[in-house]
Amino acid sequence: MQCNQWIKRVCVSFLLIHVSVTAADIGGSADYPGVGRFKDSEITQYDAENYGETVLATGPVRKASDAETTALTVEGKINRIVYRVPPGVSALEVFRNFQAKISEAGYEEIFAGGPKEFDGYTFKYKHPVEILAKTSLGSKIYYLSAKKRSDTAEVYLALLVSPHSGGDGLRVRLIAAETKVMEMQMVDADAMASSITENGKVALYGIYFDTDSAEVKPTSEATLNEISKLLKSTPALKIIVVGHTDYVGGYDYNTNLSRRRADAVVAVLINDYGVEGSRLSSAGVGYLAPAASNESEEGRELNRRVELVKDK
Repeated sequence: MQCNQWIKRVCVSFLLIHVSVTAADIGGSADYPGVGRFKDSEITQYDAENYGETVLATGPVRKASDAETTALTVEGKINRIVYRVPPGVSALEVFRNFQAKISEAGYEEIFAGGPKEFDGYTFKYKHPVEILAKTSLGSKIYYLSAKKRSDTAEVYLALLVSPHSGGDGLRVRLIAAETKVMEMQMVDADAMASSITENGKVALYGIYFDTDSAEVKPTSEATLNEISKLLKSTPALKIIVVGHTDYVGGYDYNTNLSRRRADAVVAVLINDYGVEGSRLSSAGVGYLAPAASNESEEGRELNRRVELVKDK
């Protein structure tokens, strides 16, 4: 379902005027960035979970068996917001406003519909989709799911608009799930072996250095132990330890730093873990092979890593 251009202009004018926190909002709450709220709405429920899961609907839900094909489970950072919209507007009007704003914010719509596509009772009781505050959900609902991809994450949105079952205006339920690319702080020897077999390399985020330093920190011990186990369990394996950085500081600086860090890891494996030097070599590529964009802190975090690359 798509808004026409006239509806989009109306939607944006409402939402851009009313994106700030109001006095009636519950403490600690905030609009989800880039989405905002409908005119005169107030936040009645709010929750931000650092890592959890939610279930989205990706198609129409008219019967219980629809859950087999339309239930999408997403894990990551979850934001849950419930708005109260005062009486005087229709659920369809509010839904179209949000639909246009979500599209304008760069999200790709997965599915959207109203009472014809979503049976209220089945959606409420027979489908695993998370809808928040089920007891106040009216029978006529409008729902959409959407997603947006960046270099470091996919963000999934679920929006539900319905009359309040007690007659107290409308309720808007917005759930945002940010599936950030996980930093693998601990990768065991088996996982390393599997990645090297499948991809020829494995990226490690559990080897630590202070800023501007090439000295391996003691907190790296767990990952170094697993590298040692990997090499002892596969005697024929030779690896190149490759240092990677973000682009803060420039090309020459980061190329040198990444090389010194890779050298330091090799030295520790030889001197402290008894790995044969003939099985190890090192290289530093600075920021020449980014795992994500260097334009955000999240991307730069992913770029600061050590990789083990299979050698001949």
